Amino acid sequence: MMKYSLKYKVLDENRIRIKNRDTIQLMLSIAPKPPAEKQWWYNPAQYAARTLMMIRSVGISYRNQYAMSIPGFLPNIGDCFGQRTGGVMAPGLAFAFGFTDDSYLQKALDNGWLLMNDSLATPATSNLTNDLQIKATLEPVRDLKIDLNASRTETKAKSIQYMYEGMPATQSGTFTMTTISLKSTLESIGDANNGYHSASFDKFCRLLDSYRQQAEAKYGTTVDPYSASVMIPAFLSAYTSSGGSLSFFPALTRLLPNWTIRYTGLSKLPWFRDVFKSVTLNHAYKSIYAVGSYTTNTGSSSLLGYNVPTVSLNESFSPLIGIDLTFNNNLTAKLEFRTTRVLNLSMTSIQINESRSHDWVVGLAYKISDFNIFGSKGNRKVKKAQRGGRKNNKTQEQATSTAPKTGVNHDLNLRLDFSLRDQAAITRDIATQTSNANSGNTALKISFMADYTLSRLLTLSAYYDRQTNRPLLSASSYPTTTHDFGLSLKFSLTR
Repeated sequence: MMKYSLKYKVLDENRIRIKNRDTIQLMLSIAPKPPAEKQWWYNPAQYAARTLMMIRSVGISYRNQYAMSIPGFLPNIGDCFGQRTGGVMAPGLAFAFGFTDDSYLQKALDNGWLLMNDSLATPATSNLTNDLQIKATLEPVRDLKIDLNASRTETKAKSIQYMYEGMPATQSGTFTMTTISLKSTLESIGDANNGYHSASFDKFCRLLDSYRQQAEAKYGTTVDPYSASVMIPAFLSAYTSSGGSLSFFPALTRLLPNWTIRYTGLSKLPWFRDVFKSVTLNHAYKSIYAVGSYTTNTGSSSLLGYNVPTVSLNESFSPLIGIDLTFNNNLTAKLEFRTTRVLNLSMTSIQINESRSHDWVVGLAYKISDFNIFGSKGNRKVKKAQRGGRKNNKTQEQATSTAPKTGVNHDLNLRLDFSLRDQAAITRDIATQTSNANSGNTALKISFMADYTLSRLLTLSAYYDRQTNRPLLSASSYPTTTHDFGLSLKFSLTR
């Protein structure tokens, strides 16, 4: 047996072309290779490729905005890029094209461009905004879409008294950043029997002494345990995943994303496909840490010189779990569970004010097309006789047609909604480590609405609302139930 090399080209599934030009006679036996799907490496390669390709899009946006206002600027502005020509250009090309910062005041002072008069009390001002937005879309598996969003925004407003020695300045600003605060998101707020106990609040109180010691070691001075330099780092460490340092403003490396998740693959399964047109699962999470308007003297070398009245944490699951259903008979249904939490740390009252709400929402909607509530008067029958021939019962052919008399579809839209909200506001005193309820209630609401198209210009609506409120504190309020119903007629000339 000897080997013979063949040159060939595959034409289709049943034919090949031999490219050898020899006159040898051969008998070929062709067998297909096993499909790639049965190879040991195929499934791992598919999963690896899917993992690498799950990032569908990434967007990064950064905005830096700076503005400066200088009263008492002496040189006249010229016509060439706003410059005074001759000698040193004023205010300078860097200033004209926006490549400047607060150090420009010292340059202007050194060049003698500023009016140095104690009677001029209007300070120079500057405003700085740094805004970072990061967005990404992931699709780990088919029909599962994850949207990630991270943001960090910082604003600073500075007032500089350049006419006085040392140019004293004050600064104010705000700060917001996305974070993750799942440590205590679904934690119970307690009740009156256990003093509205919170494990996260207990942890926060325990961390105060540790952060006070760290602040004293860093700044080399005695620090008030209830100062902002102690309570804000402890607050971040107890309630978020961005803590761990003494800074009020977490670094960019501690930026954490929020997300929105949507899955539509259930409607492709056999049982779901027989019952539903579409099934959508939703989940969304958002948590934002914010520093309220703070002030400081720019000469301060540490965070001890900052005056921060409040910091807050605003967290929400909107929804924690949501299901949107569309049945094959066009009935739509929605089920959602939402929860929100707002934490405010006040340095003035030395308190944490916590408010929470839990919402269950169930909604049903159905549309009945061409629902003639006043009887079938909109159609009529028309008989047509065949042309030619005798007019008798045997030769006459009758054709029946229906034609709308008004040309309006009398649609009836029905909607029924149930919602249950449980909310409470708790004040937690840091000095005494006690908690008390301020307000809260449980509200059940039932709403029904129907819209009916009477004509091209008229729409009749009927509604009924019933809401029951049960207060958390019976001493400050009492249970109430309200009913609201009515009819409305809408006349529109735009149709």
